[in-house]
Amino acid sequence: SCIFSPKVDHLTVIVTLLLIESKQQKSLPLVIMSSDNEARSSSASHFSKNFGTASVGSAENYFYGISLSSHVLDAPAWQIAGLVVITIAIILQPRVFQTRRIYSTAFWGAIVGASFAIPETTLIPFLSTIVHTRTAYPYMVVIPHCIVSAANYRSKHGDDTHYLRSLFLSFFLYGFGGSLVSDILMGLPATALSHSRILPCYLLGWSLVWFSPFDYVYRNFMDSESAWSYVLKGCEAIDAVTTPMGRVSRSARELQNRTTAPVMAGVLAGFGGAAVRHIVGEPSSTMVGLESAFWKTLCYSVLWSMLTVYPCDSDFSFLRGQGMDVEDLKEMYHCKSYGGSNLIRVIIVSVHTLWTILVEMGIVQGHPFVWLCRNICAGKPAMLLAQLLKLGPASSNASKTISKESHELGHDSKKKD
Repeated sequence: SCIFSPKVDHLTVIVTLLLIESKQQKSLPLVIMSSDNEARSSSASHFSKNFGTASVGSAENYFYGISLSSHVLDAPAWQIAGLVVITIAIILQPRVFQTRRIYSTAFWGAIVGASFAIPETTLIPFLSTIVHTRTAYPYMVVIPHCIVSAANYRSKHGDDTHYLRSLFLSFFLYGFGGSLVSDILMGLPATALSHSRILPCYLLGWSLVWFSPFDYVYRNFMDSESAWSYVLKGCEAIDAVTTPMGRVSRSARELQNRTTAPVMAGVLAGFGGAAVRHIVGEPSSTMVGLESAFWKTLCYSVLWSMLTVYPCDSDFSFLRGQGMDVEDLKEMYHCKSYGGSNLIRVIIVSVHTLWTILVEMGIVQGHPFVWLCRNICAGKPAMLLAQLLKLGPASSNASKTISKESHELGHDSKKKD
């Protein structure tokens, strides 16, 4: 498979060299945040020996010259006022900006432009949220994820479903089923039910979906042109990609097998929920969607493992002779917790989130990883190879013929009996 090609080592070398160059150019002191007040990441173990330094970890206050902060109230008053205006514009988006795609694009262009004008209350908190997903489960991620989970279940089962059914099943089928499947099958403590933020935030999100004034939250989530819908789906995209990444890092910390176990944990975390929905027969759960979820999660898990677990476990052997300080590299990659480089995390999460929003807007379709696996690494090439070597069923028509003959043979035997 081209996913596991030795060329991936070259990619790791290139990325590492770029990170070193960036760090040398910035040459910033690392100010470590206290982890006492941070909520533990959902991928942290209850039983890690070095829990305070490894499982929880810490996040730098600086990201290549940018001072990170999630406390928007510490920003200048005029930037806070700008954030309030942007928030009101998103919540009360005029209907005219939802009628046509060009109007919606213009509206979002204005929002993005305004966000760049007040970075301390918009872009920096967003960047801080992505960086802090390494050590915590930020409210900006968990609350929208809970809202989307409850809204998805309601959209599939209607408004008349029993409240207990929607309360419990949306949690397991659309909210945290993948994390539970990954933890249980990998033999690790399940953190979804014990995390300090998940249950309170889930109850809040579920309540907003079912009991918000004028049904605002659910109604605007279902409106594909609503700005509120884009905000929720953008935050959901952050959760969708950081959850497998967190499980990869956690498995590398907790398990001795750091070759396949981290990848397997990531795949189960990102794909497990969709698999459970398909098994129980949830509406609109198709094999096409299940296959897409599998390929996408597999690629992200392999990529994160190769760029995070492999460099730390190999002590950066691929850079020997380059004059690099291994200890600095381990600090940059957070090897104690297998948390990975902050820069790589920001790039992966930002690109995935942007692509998801572009898909929702109808500008692009599908996902590059899904296309790559279906058309290059597996899928069509595997089918062509199977046909060339005559592996498995000769063709779909032959399979249908065999099935038909077996069915008729069964009827004949019954008649004889």
